[in-house]
Amino acid sequence: MPNFYVINNPCAGGGEQSNIINDVKKMPNIVAWHDTKYRGHAVQLAKHFAKTLQDNKAVILVIGGDGSLHETLNGLLQASRAVAIPLAYIPTGSGNDFARGAHIGSASEALHHLKSVHQSQILTIGRIDGDIPRQTTKYFINSLGIGLDAAVVSLTNNSKLKHYLNAIGLGSMSYLPAILSAFTHQEAFQMTIINGDQYIQIPSAFLVALTNQPYFGGGIAILPGADLHETQLDIVIAAKMSFFKFLRMFAALKKDGSHLKFHTVHHIKLLPNAQIHVRNIQPSQIDGENLGIGTYEFTVNHQEYPFWL
Repeated sequence: MPNFYVINNPCAGGGEQSNIINDVKKMPNIVAWHDTKYRGHAVQLAKHFAKTLQDNKAVILVIGGDGSLHETLNGLLQASRAVAIPLAYIPTGSGNDFARGAHIGSASEALHHLKSVHQSQILTIGRIDGDIPRQTTKYFINSLGIGLDAAVVSLTNNSKLKHYLNAIGLGSMSYLPAILSAFTHQEAFQMTIINGDQYIQIPSAFLVALTNQPYFGGGIAILPGADLHETQLDIVIAAKMSFFKFLRMFAALKKDGSHLKFHTVHHIKLLPNAQIHVRNIQPSQIDGENLGIGTYEFTVNHQEYPFWL
């Protein structure tokens, strides 16, 4: 039986999962419990665990949204621990894209399943090194986006509508009005990809998503068929298009993934040390959290991490 060290975001999903929290607290193998109090707190808690824990049965249990899981993963990896501490997860956020990609279901389903897990499994995460837009190293569990989807994230995270929809259990619906609004303001930009011996120029990129699983944006299947167990990352790029074509693409994306057949959409499987260059100032997001705005010049690689799922 693992020993769970909990990092809980009490504000995730509008704080509407108190019944799940109470059920978790009743588990006999909860060793420590920490509620996050501010953005970035999970990074600090995870880093502390990684540096100090000597418990060989330790599993870090994250309760929250994709952002909480993202912060915890980055904190654990920033500590450069010799043996990684496995990550467990109960999704209580509004988007919950990782939960969809990992097929762990709702918060109650994930908790029920968690009680029967006996060993960790290795999943693929993304690693980026370079200017993004500041010089740093970051890890992602779902996606890194530049352009339209990042603008959508910014609008959604600052929307009063999101808080209302979270309160009635429809948080993922908050992304749709943000998508329509962001489209009218997002401009095309140039980007370059160096992928092995390929030098690829995209003169009018509009949406750029680096991903290791199917979903982003609260359940939108940007890359159907992607698998968290696959040891490769992908990039999906949509070029600037008319609003009518965008609606057609979005409808196809929501329906069956046939958006990948549009001539304005490019799908590239990334080789190790692929390089991404964007010289126009653009917004960016990572796992549904704002990264800021800037230019970009970074290297992309995949990495493995143990998850207790």
